[in-house]
Amino acid sequence: HSGWGDFSAFSTEAPCDKIPSNLSTTAANNIQTALTMLWDTPESGAPDHYFLELTNSVTGQVWQWNNISGLSNSKSKYGLISGEYFWRIRGACGENGTSWASSFTDYEYYILGSSKNVNTNSELKINNLAIYPNPSRGIFNLYLNFENFENEDIRINITNPLGELIFTKMLKNKTGECQELIDLTDKAKGLYNINILYKSKITNQLLIIE
Repeated sequence: HSGWGDFSAFSTEAPCDKIPSNLSTTAANNIQTALTMLWDTPESGAPDHYFLELTNSVTGQVWQWNNISGLSNSKSKYGLISGEYFWRIRGACGENGTSWASSFTDYEYYILGSSKNVNTNSELKINNLAIYPNPSRGIFNLYLNFENFENEDIRINITNPLGELIFTKMLKNKTGECQELIDLTDKAKGLYNINILYKSKITNQLLIIE
């Protein structure tokens, strides 16, 4: 082989800090087949554009927008069915078509339709919540005892350190105490976020897999 060529110096871009904040969701104009996703402009200023991802947690259908103006603070999606949805957003520092962007926000959850149609980020009151063992090697028990627990459905969502949904399960018609054995032994070591949704409320817990 030949000798080495000359050194070529280069500089990397600084991390993109255009992360939107204060996410919220409403039914679009009180239409039960549409929702509007809202956010505040990042503290560091408006990005070039936004990436937004909306998911139906029951069907798994995903809608993505990769070119929302950095001057926008909302996005509406029409033609939806009633049910549970979650979405996340990130800001792009580079021009359209580039991947120089911030990390995604945490998921924002919303239940569209019926009398439960309110923002799910209100506090969920639980008399007793236990995740054990924690830390674990991937297999753990989730124990719940709700205040004013009724015959209702409970959704368990788990996201990985990148904010990606890696586990979801609906527990149907639960009353009183609830215990669920969850197996995540095929997942990498790290810190995971467990979201528990009951009626129109949500609570979060952290799980360590080692």
